[in-house]
Amino acid sequence: MKAAFIEKLGPPSVIQYGDLPMPEIAPQDVLVKVTAVTVDQVDTLIRSGSFETHPKFPFIIGRDMTGQVVETGRNVSRFQVGQWVWCNNQGYAGRQGTFSEYCAIHEDLLYPLPAEADPFETVAVLHSALTAVLGLQFKAGLRSGETVFVNGGDGNVGTAVLQIANKLGAKVAVTSATEEKAEWCKALGADAVINYKTEDVAEAVRKFAPNGVNVYWDATRKFDARRAVEAVAQRGRIIFITGAGHETALPVQSFFLRNCTLFGFTVTDATNQELATYASNINHWLASKSLRAKIARWLSLADAAEAHRLSESGGLFGKIVLQP
Repeated sequence: MKAAFIEKLGPPSVIQYGDLPMPEIAPQDVLVKVTAVTVDQVDTLIRSGSFETHPKFPFIIGRDMTGQVVETGRNVSRFQVGQWVWCNNQGYAGRQGTFSEYCAIHEDLLYPLPAEADPFETVAVLHSALTAVLGLQFKAGLRSGETVFVNGGDGNVGTAVLQIANKLGAKVAVTSATEEKAEWCKALGADAVINYKTEDVAEAVRKFAPNGVNVYWDATRKFDARRAVEAVAQRGRIIFITGAGHETALPVQSFFLRNCTLFGFTVTDATNQELATYASNINHWLASKSLRAKIARWLSLADAAEAHRLSESGGLFGKIVLQP
């Protein structure tokens, strides 16, 4: 089969495209013919070695996938040939990635794709949706009628947070940098869009939620704990998801007087059961067509190195979707 793989860690140029043996399926594995894959930021960190996962070479890159079942192991009970499926948990913890024509995936780490979901749009929103579901529903416990502010709200994760928060009945404000991105956020249901280049963000957030926001989500690389604490309401919840190497000062007195909660999290240590629970929630949003993705580029799997280069260069509005 054709695959995009690496034989050492490094820049995008280490990615090769060529032939690898077809994967062998164990008794509880499912063989899937890949329809679409995408590039997540974590994929570039794994490839470069910034995020240590100790891959076994040759290592097929990639985390997400949509496709169709072509064969099942003898002990598989949850899937059948021809079924549409997705995953978001390959390419780490000793597992090979998804950038190949076929993938062998343990049935506990594979999920049915709802009939209502398009496989190409779905693959572009999976990782962001997982982050949003975990943060909003399982960490912050967002409730209908609450307010949410998303700093970095026009990015891939930010727009997933916006859409799910909106569907959960919250009022949502986001920051954005351009008119095009602002219009996209409004189309997804944002109640307020703040241009962080031209507006006073703190003042705009106070205007949006005079008593403070219930959930403050920071998707930027420079999380400011003081700004977050000053923006939240009593018993507010603060979430940050990025910023490796960055440090920030926490105003301790204001934090505990507001009875705040601060969450930082990763999905790489989630159990199979936890991942299945998150997947069930994602499927709920996919089936109701509540998740839309902005696709910036369509490429071939043979262009995997270019996809990583583009992803790391910044400036893309949306995700890159690749097809074998």
